[in-house]
Order: sequence, then C-alpha cells, then structure tokens
Amino acid sequence: MTKRKIFLLSLIAVLAVTYFFQLVFASRGKITEVKVKGEITKIEIINSKGKLNLSKNEDNWLINDNLPAKTELTKTLCSTLSSVKVIDSVNKKPTEADFEKYGLTSAITVEGYSADSKKIVKLTIGKTSTTGNQTYIQLNDSKEILLVSSNLNEYFSVSEKELLDMTLYTTTASDIYKIAVTYSPSGTFTAEKAGEMADFKWNVTAADNNADTSSFNSAKFQNWVNSITELTASKWLTDFNVSDSQLDDSRYYSITIYAAEKEIKVDLYQLKADLGSEKLCICSENEYLCEITAEDVHRLVTELSNFLD
Repeated sequence: MTKRKIFLLSLIAVLAVTYFFQLVFASRGKITEVKVKGEITKIEIINSKGKLNLSKNEDNWLINDNLPAKTELTKTLCSTLSSVKVIDSVNKKPTEADFEKYGLTSAITVEGYSADSKKIVKLTIGKTSTTGNQTYIQLNDSKEILLVSSNLNEYFSVSEKELLDMTLYTTTASDIYKIAVTYSPSGTFTAEKAGEMADFKWNVTAADNNADTSSFNSAKFQNWVNSITELTASKWLTDFNVSDSQLDDSRYYSITIYAAEKEIKVDLYQLKADLGSEKLCICSENEYLCEITAEDVHRLVTELSNFLD
C-alpha cells in the first residue's frame, strides 16, 4: 500500500469520526418545543415570596380574583408557561441527590389550568445553568430532569406587589375633547374643545349656579387637562364592599373625561367613618375601590372658578 493510499484512508477515517460526533452533538443541541393543549386561563405560582393565583377575566388578568394584574407581564408569564423549549434531557432517572444538585428540592412550582379548571401544565423550576440563560426543570408529573431555554426563575420569582397594576386610567391630552365635573360644594360644569386641532379653544358648554363664563380662560383649563392625563391607585381596598351603603351619599366629586373613544369616570368619596379622608376612589376603567394620594386628589379636584379671570 502506497503512502498516498495510507494518507487518504487515514483522512477518510478522521472525517468519518468527525462527522459522527457532529451528528451526536447536533442531535443533542436540537431544541424541542413543548406546547400546552388548550388556553391557559388560570395560573398558580408558589415561590419564595408566597403563593400567587392569577385568573383571566375576558382580556384582563386578576390576582386572587379581585385585584388587577399588569397585563403585559402576565401575558409574558402565560406565554412562557404555554411553550417550553427543551434543549436536553439531563437525567431520566434522577435520585434525591440529583434533585438537590439541580435545585429541584426547594423549587418554584407553576401550574396552568384551562377554563374548565383542568390542569394542563406544571413546571417545577430549579436552578439556572452556568450561563444563566437556561433552566433545569421537571415537566408535568415526570421525574425526568430537563434543561430548557430561558431563565425561568427570572420570570416566576415574581411577587404580588410586582404583578399588581396600580393604573386607574391613562390617556393623552390631545385625545381629550370634553370634561364634565360635579363638585358638591360648587356645582357642575362641562367644557368642550371647539375649533381646529391646531387652533382649538375650550368653551364652557354647561354650568349651574348662574355662573358667568364670559371670562373663561382656555389656556388655564388646558394646563389643568395636561395634569390629569393619568391616575394611579396608592392602595387597593379588597376588604371593602363597593356596594356598601356607606358609599351611597359620600361621593363629593365626579369627573368624566371624554378621550377619543373612551369615557373615563372617576368618583371620589368621603366616608362618614373617616371624615379626615379624601382619598377613596372608584374609576370606571376597572371599578375597584382604592385610595389615591392627597397630591392626586388636589391635582384632580377643581371647580369652574379656577378658570375664570
């Protein structure tokens, strides 16, 4: 056998071995996507910060059935739970030592349920990999330890406080075209925009108490409009029944903001049991009783005389 033939045969052998290992590693590196069957409408999370129950209410999500959750963040959690990308099977028959090694003895557990309360997915989330971009998990009722893409701890270590949506409403000044105010000490008035968008003015279109509106200052009113384009709750009041009779005659201020296709109504209340408080609020965008800060009360509450020169 010539040296040339020996060299060529050796080269073929090296290439064959290389090809074999390429096939092995390529198959191990192939990501398998595991999708849930059906729509997740309820999520239960147990982590070091406590237990969270999330439920879908039409297009929104609620925490413990009575508090609004941040929509985009909850959608991300739901999407992550609905589709798990498996990189590799780490151990098909793990021991207790393996569970400890991969952080599965004190793990985060996440369960997803369908509309008929059927459990359709469960994740037991352990440690992240050394890169921090992958996570060791168990899927559903299997003991097998899997390596999946993404840092699932980053998503599902979330707390109730982080998930709570404190937004009452948000809009833009340019979208607001009409505002109606009812203030028990000083009556009611309504103001509307008139004219072209580039050169509009605010006019009072309705007022009681025989108010003289000839000196109404459109620029002052616009400055106030600019200041009330958003409102947040400082605290949700879950232990108070919104239909409670204490609220019946305690409303002292109402404002309805007409913005684009929205009609946002905010009511402020003065409870008899707490005469020093002016912070109770209900907004039509979510209709949960809450508190707002004194600063926001002073920013929102106004009367017609404030805009008369």
